Amino acid sequence: MWGLLLVLCLTGCKKFLEEKSQDEVRPGSVAELQQLLMGEAYTAGTYSSFHAFLDLMTDDMVSNFNPDKAAEHSYKMYEGPYTWNRGLFEMMEAADVSEDIDTYARYYSCIKGCNVVLEMIDGVKGDESERENVRGQALALRGFYYFMLTNLFAQPYNTPGIDRSKALGVELILNSVVKDEFPKRSTLQAAWDQVESDLTKALPIVEKYGTTNTKFRVTPAFMHTLLSRFYLYQEKWDLAAKHASLGLALNPSLVKLSNIAFPPWYEQPAAGVYSYTSAEVIWLGYASYMEYYYIGENRAYGAVPFCVSPDLRSKYEYTPSNKNNRGDLRMRYYFGWNMADYDWTIFVPLAGWKAPKGYQGPVKGMRVAELYLNRAEANIMQYLKNGDEQLRVSALRDLNTLRESRYDTRNTAYQPVDKTGDELLQFCRDERRRELCFEDHRWFDLRRYGMPEIRHVFQGSVNQAPAEHVLTKGDKHYVLPIPRNALLKNPALEQNP
Repeated sequence: MWGLLLVLCLTGCKKFLEEKSQDEVRPGSVAELQQLLMGEAYTAGTYSSFHAFLDLMTDDMVSNFNPDKAAEHSYKMYEGPYTWNRGLFEMMEAADVSEDIDTYARYYSCIKGCNVVLEMIDGVKGDESERENVRGQALALRGFYYFMLTNLFAQPYNTPGIDRSKALGVELILNSVVKDEFPKRSTLQAAWDQVESDLTKALPIVEKYGTTNTKFRVTPAFMHTLLSRFYLYQEKWDLAAKHASLGLALNPSLVKLSNIAFPPWYEQPAAGVYSYTSAEVIWLGYASYMEYYYIGENRAYGAVPFCVSPDLRSKYEYTPSNKNNRGDLRMRYYFGWNMADYDWTIFVPLAGWKAPKGYQGPVKGMRVAELYLNRAEANIMQYLKNGDEQLRVSALRDLNTLRESRYDTRNTAYQPVDKTGDELLQFCRDERRRELCFEDHRWFDLRRYGMPEIRHVFQGSVNQAPAEHVLTKGDKHYVLPIPRNALLKNPALEQNP
């Protein structure tokens, strides 16, 4: 009897000691897993940002000094990323940056959601086609998030002389099982291999079962856009062009800006390239219009603390005074504008804003324009290597198709460009900058272009002298530091230099 009682007590004790969330709801159907995926892996429902600071690290933004005390908060919020400070995450946290800037943890939280779905997908009830649709989405999203993490926290894939089998990648957490040991960072090659594995597994599944998914979910066009970007970063030009072409076969649409009424200076246009109804949107992904809200908000009359750089503004052939032909309409339609003097005379583009007036959805994701640019660049790189004239003509066709949709053609026909050699490559890169600015492309493009030098002048208060901060060519600061919070939670993580 005593032996039986002891067994019963030990059994009860074991069950009592098992960790179990009191509000845990275990999905029992494919439909419930889809809802879990929407809540834990997709972020469009909350418009959550992953890195509401990334453009401040590029040459697309500039800081202007305003001595008024009201502007000091803006300077404190963004001094870290703007000056490439290694404590940028902690500086932004201390300054109470409004948007979530816990980049590292947020990406891994979404990956965790993908892992849970993938582990449970074969054990729940549901239609087989729905099951495979959810599986494909989870694989694709995990691949996307690891792609972004690797390009933020590891060296560029094409870094000269790099040994990818030894260079640090990121933590590869592929299941939700809690282990005793802390995970270490993978190699850079392992990280890229994992992304490719997830995406190539997801592709045939999504192509077969995800054709009716909405723009808030992974679709075949999403897959080809991401794969085109993935291979572009790896300089596998033929594969980048191939997937761009497959994506364009699904949707070649571009919004024609000249068909949209020119807006008043203090408003956004009535329609835009990024919205629920835009024909060229592939994926309504993440981030909100509030991302860079405070870069110019806390200021008095005078200079805007942060705004679009003169260098970027100079890239557009735009003449607002010529009402018959304003030229490149992106300069007006792609930015949030504000008054620098409150006197209706000086208007300053603060940051990117490609959505129409009144739109409240996510503002970053994927658009058809990227496919034209990816294919153009891939073909140019192959043309420069082998001299194939057809590739040059194809690239120019893509660039001119895109540009014609962006210029004022109400009264004047668009004039196609015709360039050759390295001049064509530079033109393509400038076009990419004009079109995709403030959509989380520029920082990654600068990394794969060889990490060129960038100079930022910063002054945050009347007591601080203006200082020039230089990100030198190939600078180690082109790789973000692992946030201190992540290092404290995982002692096995190795910090970036």
